[in-house]
Amino acid sequence: MTQNNIFIDWGDNPLQDPNYIAPKCVIGLDRDGVINRDLGTYCYKVEDFDPIPGSLEAVKKLRLMGHKIAIITNQGGIEKKLFTIEDVDTVHAHMLDLLGKAGCPSIDAIYYSASSRKEDPFAKPNTGMFKRCETERPYIKFSQGYYVGDKITDLKAAMKIGAKPVLVRTGYGKETEELLKRFTYKEIKKRTIVFDTLLDFADWLENN
Repeated sequence: MTQNNIFIDWGDNPLQDPNYIAPKCVIGLDRDGVINRDLGTYCYKVEDFDPIPGSLEAVKKLRLMGHKIAIITNQGGIEKKLFTIEDVDTVHAHMLDLLGKAGCPSIDAIYYSASSRKEDPFAKPNTGMFKRCETERPYIKFSQGYYVGDKITDLKAAMKIGAKPVLVRTGYGKETEELLKRFTYKEIKKRTIVFDTLLDFADWLENN
């Protein structure tokens, strides 16, 4: 395991049955600003992990609909030595516990980068985490699914890997929606679907 290529396999966690394969497409999720409130800094303490209203219900709904769930997030504070890999693991264990209590039976994977540097192939908007997910979970094909985020880097990553970009207005989503009005982002804007929250996206997907 290297700091630029970090993967947590929750196969031994009671929330994850390693033999379970969801039959529908993959829903990739950013973490901060999509599942939990973005503090404007880094969320690396359990007490700072504050789920956005409806987000846990949304993940549960997506999972019970049969979709594969992969959380893919930049955690650049690791390389900056603001927190450790163990801190991130602890927050993710807490997140999974909350998901379990909300009724979500499992997810497929969590991947995170240790930096947010543009030259890091594993940091969004680059696609290293996505490609590793597809390699290690061959039943996951992002080109057949969605990736949900709140930042332009999320939408760029979705475009690069061939997923349908989904923007939520939580976190930095409203600012990103304004960015999409720029000419330079016209192709991303054409491909992106926008929702107020992750739960709104889940409700839409359930009815389409």
